[in-house]
Amino acid sequence: MKKWLLILVIFIAGCSSNVEQQNSLFLLPENTTAAIANNSLPMLLVSTNLDTYLDQASLVYRVSDTKIVLAKHNRWAHQISEQINQRMVTNLRTNQGTFWPIERNASIQLTNQPSLQIHFSKFNGVFTGDAELSGEWLLIDGQGNLIKSDNFQINMPLQESGYDQLVFALTQGLNQLSEMITKQISLL
Repeated sequence: MKKWLLILVIFIAGCSSNVEQQNSLFLLPENTTAAIANNSLPMLLVSTNLDTYLDQASLVYRVSDTKIVLAKHNRWAHQISEQINQRMVTNLRTNQGTFWPIERNASIQLTNQPSLQIHFSKFNGVFTGDAELSGEWLLIDGQGNLIKSDNFQINMPLQESGYDQLVFALTQGLNQLSEMITKQISLL
């Protein structure tokens, strides 16, 4: 009897142990479209920033109108603000031929160059089944004068549930944002 009791206790203990969560790291997919712009065009310094709660290692998900959660096991493989900036530079090179977008670089002396500043107040999943991106972008000339600015609000539905799908939807939102900015730049 003690033998069966011991086997039952071991079985129950084995069933009740927590399965260790697997950590997943995510990168925004690369844009493989050929560039329209070339480096003989005027340079455009592109910089992006995110609200502090978004510029984290964890993916962010809004579970209600007022509550967000940071994923514990689903994280960005590389700083998300840098990934977004790289993606926007690449997208803008493929979408327009007015400027040669570049990332800010401390080793390059660039004075009196126009800049594009993009601020994200939302870059997350949401309980409605969408990825949401919102914020503001500013196009500033080389003397610091505002040329154009606009707010943006983009909701991209997820094709399926899961963090993989959230990353793809956020990327589609960045693609849409770069197209919106390109249209405004081409009107100047």
